[in-house]
Amino acid sequence: MDRDELLRVFPTHRGRLVASLSRLVGTADAEDLAAETLLRALDAVDGFRGEAALGTWLHRIGVNLAYDLLRRRERNPILSVEPGDDMQEAVSEAANAGPLEREQMSQCVQTLLAKLPPQQRHVLAQADMLDQTAMEIAGDSGITTGNVKIRLHRARRAMQAVLEMHCDFDRESGVLCCVPKSEC
Repeated sequence: MDRDELLRVFPTHRGRLVASLSRLVGTADAEDLAAETLLRALDAVDGFRGEAALGTWLHRIGVNLAYDLLRRRERNPILSVEPGDDMQEAVSEAANAGPLEREQMSQCVQTLLAKLPPQQRHVLAQADMLDQTAMEIAGDSGITTGNVKIRLHRARRAMQAVLEMHCDFDRESGVLCCVPKSEC
């Protein structure tokens, strides 16, 4: 593989890379990291031996850059929601709250997902949001399938604990919605 070939095929891998990185650092930073991933890959393309798929190699570069960014920030969250933000107000004001409640539930879960350590957040996002199998995650991450399953189990337990700590759940109109606890 050479630089020209990498430039030609990178766009086919970019969407999946950005989706994966956005689960770690947010959409705006994911776009920047995808560009940085391309630059790093171009610098290292001569060392690419083809032992892993190109997409796996690019994913690993991108995830390492995301971890570096999170370490530089000295924090884990990708999103923040202040107590009293308009989530409660919007739910009470909406006459047909089904779609709104689903959107709020998604925002709440993504906000709380940011409270998990980056490795747990990453494996959970890949499995539950991107619908990847343990084998696919293992290939992307460079770890064994067994290790992926262990990390995923721990991530799901940690996410459950975070949800129980920060949310009360209510079922209105047949739609599950998160009602943030007052201490959030």
